[in-house]
Amino acid sequence: MPLMASNGRSSMDSSQKTMTLAVRERPRSHRRALEKDPGIAANSGFLAVSAGVVGVMSYGCTLLMATMLDTADYTMFAAAAMILGVVGIVANALVPLPLSHVVAVHQAGSEERRNGLAFSVFVSCLAGVAAAVISGSVTLALADPVLAAVVALAAFVIFVANAPAGWLQGELRFTWYALSTVGEVLLRLIFSVVVIAMAWGAGGAVLGFVVGCLAPLIVPWSFYRDLRWRPRVVLEKWRWAETSDIASVLGVVSVLVGVDVVVVGFLDSGSADAAGFQALATIAKGPVYVAAGTALVAFPLLRTPGANAGQVLGAAFASFGQLAVVAFAIIATAPPLMAGFIVPQKYHGSLGLLPWLAASGLGYAVLMVLSTVLLAVRAYRRCQIGLACACLLVVGGLWVGWQVNAVTGMAVGSAVGALTAGVVLALLARPVLVAAHPGRGAGPFLVLAIALIVALAVAADLQPLAWLALATVSGLLVLAHQRGLLPHGNDFKIRRRRHVGGRSAGTRAGGSRRRGFKRGGDRHSHGDHSPWPPNARRMERQL
Repeated sequence: MPLMASNGRSSMDSSQKTMTLAVRERPRSHRRALEKDPGIAANSGFLAVSAGVVGVMSYGCTLLMATMLDTADYTMFAAAAMILGVVGIVANALVPLPLSHVVAVHQAGSEERRNGLAFSVFVSCLAGVAAAVISGSVTLALADPVLAAVVALAAFVIFVANAPAGWLQGELRFTWYALSTVGEVLLRLIFSVVVIAMAWGAGGAVLGFVVGCLAPLIVPWSFYRDLRWRPRVVLEKWRWAETSDIASVLGVVSVLVGVDVVVVGFLDSGSADAAGFQALATIAKGPVYVAAGTALVAFPLLRTPGANAGQVLGAAFASFGQLAVVAFAIIATAPPLMAGFIVPQKYHGSLGLLPWLAASGLGYAVLMVLSTVLLAVRAYRRCQIGLACACLLVVGGLWVGWQVNAVTGMAVGSAVGALTAGVVLALLARPVLVAAHPGRGAGPFLVLAIALIVALAVAADLQPLAWLALATVSGLLVLAHQRGLLPHGNDFKIRRRRHVGGRSAGTRAGGSRRRGFKRGGDRHSHGDHSPWPPNARRMERQL
């Protein structure tokens, strides 16, 4: 018996050691004390405005190229820009999202934060090399070797410049993040003007992407202070597993978003119809920018331990729905007189494609939001099945459209395929997203959305100036409403400031009271699974 007991103790000790090693392999996430109010609700509107500014400036740069370059050069530039846009979307999802979680839950100077930064830099460089090879090879099939080399260089630099973005998101420095993104496009725009003056052609215009990537590297010195050379982090399997999960899903979504522009340039290279399709598709992707902003806020919140998924998803879907529908309605109903101001004269024959391209942009936006949410809640199987169906539907729609009516048919096929894919993914995601009550309030929302679309369409047909006034008012109203959209005004703020493991919501790791957060209650009761501390809702109403 003593021998058996000894063996039992030995086996228990061995299993405990194994468990300890497994835990050390992936450090436990603890919410670190925040030195300042994150202001998630207030920042959401600011991020939406900055995303709009970035979109307008990006289109201004594209419009400048479309006006000054000849048709063949612009077709090559548009295809290269869309390829780099896909690279940027993949880089934004692959590098910043995993890093933002590490930065948010570990203090500056901690070992795990430095490990996470080192890993993100390694991933940026490795993925940048892969992106350079792939994007350069694809461009080589469409253009000359010089342009392919410039695209490859730009793809590598885009990946390397994305690590600071993840650090800014984790630090909740949304103002700096927004200014960084605006500065990136501003540098590219200025460089493009110089390129036009020097007549460098499509290759010089694409080189502006490389110059623009200097702006994201300007971040507080504390980012560089935590950078360390730690190649051993590359051997930690759990980091690769998390990164590959995100990369595989967002990579497919990014390809779907840009496949129409690349394919039309490949099938109908150099034609005015193809160039017009590409120019209008840039405008029609407006809802995709809204989706990217929603993913930026929702992903880290859903990955936060103890978060109320129902409230996060409900607020995220409401915000996305309002912004995306307004963006779609404005783009789809734009009268030719107004659209003609922002589209070169030689592409006015393609203005009839705008409603179809706007519908495809809305479908792509739904795909992006739902896939990111499914990633955040780790519903990988449903996400993979939905994206597999989306690939078949989108590619099938483009192929059938091309066979039926060339470029015009591709616009219609892209819209049908993207919208159908969004519906399929929504049906697959419904059991996972039931906590957000997705059907609640859908009726009134659909009525208001249809009313807005009809009103804009009628105004565009009767008086373009009336359409412009209505579009401006609706856009400003929905942006203003975002500031008061979240439940109780600052529910996200409270959830971001809580500690995991039952620590007081208002207490630092060392026992001191956080500044600006004095709600009572330090533990959940055993039977209460709410993420709120006791009496928090009552005190919220009092405050």
